Amino acid sequence: MAVDERELILELFPGTDPDLLPPGEVLYYREGAQVVIEEPPFRVVLDPLPRPPLPRPAICEACGRPLGGAFARFFRIRVGGDGPEVYRYVVLCENTEACRERARPEVLRRILRKGILR
Repeated sequence: MAVDERELILELFPGTDPDLLPPGEVLYYREGAQVVIEEPPFRVVLDPLPRPPLPRPAICEACGRPLGGAFARFFRIRVGGDGPEVYRYVVLCENTEACRERARPEVLRRILRKGILR
């Protein structure tokens, strides 16, 4: 049985900061209307929001592409665990597959970390 280095570190040292872990594969995909970013064992689910009118293009946080209103999608991540509800808002491409091809893993990791750390 193969043991993932990241999972072993977290099993032995459960409070390890994600920045100190060796890089793993970052997954970025749609799950119904939601978007998921994960780097096992960490996972964050982004909930879609209604589209507000955009007076100017928005920038996708994952790939850095300027987006017009029809191509931008707004999401929110509930940050932290118990306690008051705190959200972080993210602008991503409507087309997750094309965005995934352009997005850099370190940028996706940053979005993931902001979603799991308060």
